[in-house]
Amino acid sequence: MMKKILAVLLAAAFIAGCSTANKNTLSYKLSKIDTEKYLTGTGSGATKDDASAKAKADIKKIFDASSVANEPVVADIYNHAFIKETWKDKKTQTWYAIALLERKVGKDMLKNNLDALDNQLSGLAGQFKNDQDKFAKIKTALKIQPLLVQRNGFEDLYEKIDYNGAGYDPQNFAALKNIVYESMNQVKFSLNVLGKNSEILHTYIIDALNKMGLTVALNETSDIAIDVNSEIVEFPSKKVNDLYWCSATATVSLKDTATGGIFGRFSISDRQGSFRSDEAVKYTMNAIGKKAGDEITAKIYDYLERR
Repeated sequence: MMKKILAVLLAAAFIAGCSTANKNTLSYKLSKIDTEKYLTGTGSGATKDDASAKAKADIKKIFDASSVANEPVVADIYNHAFIKETWKDKKTQTWYAIALLERKVGKDMLKNNLDALDNQLSGLAGQFKNDQDKFAKIKTALKIQPLLVQRNGFEDLYEKIDYNGAGYDPQNFAALKNIVYESMNQVKFSLNVLGKNSEILHTYIIDALNKMGLTVALNETSDIAIDVNSEIVEFPSKKVNDLYWCSATATVSLKDTATGGIFGRFSISDRQGSFRSDEAVKYTMNAIGKKAGDEITAKIYDYLERR
């Protein structure tokens, strides 16, 4: 009987010891934090200050990953993070820290920017009621597009801060995005790229148009026709053994099919080298594609603004 009692007492002492040790672990301390109320960040280091800085930086990752990371309000929100607790592990001599940021504080600060953007967007969206011509509508949509991108960035950040991932007035925001999307897509664009490795140019130009909010029509009559013709010359280096060069030119023509007028025509050239001929071609076409996409979208934006 005494052996049983002794065994129970020893087990209880062991459990108590483990419980005490567990209270000094990071996982235990995190389990005591109300994560519905707070964003948490953790850090460890050789010093208390180092661990604290890393814990705050852990929270900052959420904001750094946002497309609106450079907006002043984002830095202001992050500055409200604070160190909840620091402690030192006696065995490893490592310092640990937990940083917190109140979710409500972050969301409330974002609301001011979201409300301001929503007011701007609503005012511009009201112009759609008076615009009948599809080119007039796309002018308004192009003005809205950058604000819409910014609003979307704040919305994504708001959802990350919210415990349940809820957005800010998502229903009205979604309705506005649909109106802009429909207006942008009433003007049809076609793309025809000829020449060797034309698929690389095609991809870059499509991506550039998509970032602008425009899409390319497939098997449909277009309002704006984009024609691109590329020429490639490959040749070995005369000075460096096994080095290959690729020189390429892309000639672009932009045409308003309704009026028949060509409102943009330009050529872009580049040359890249590599110790593999296929890589030299790829590098050159990538460079040409990036430049062509940027130039095409700039000229289209300018034309749609003036038309």
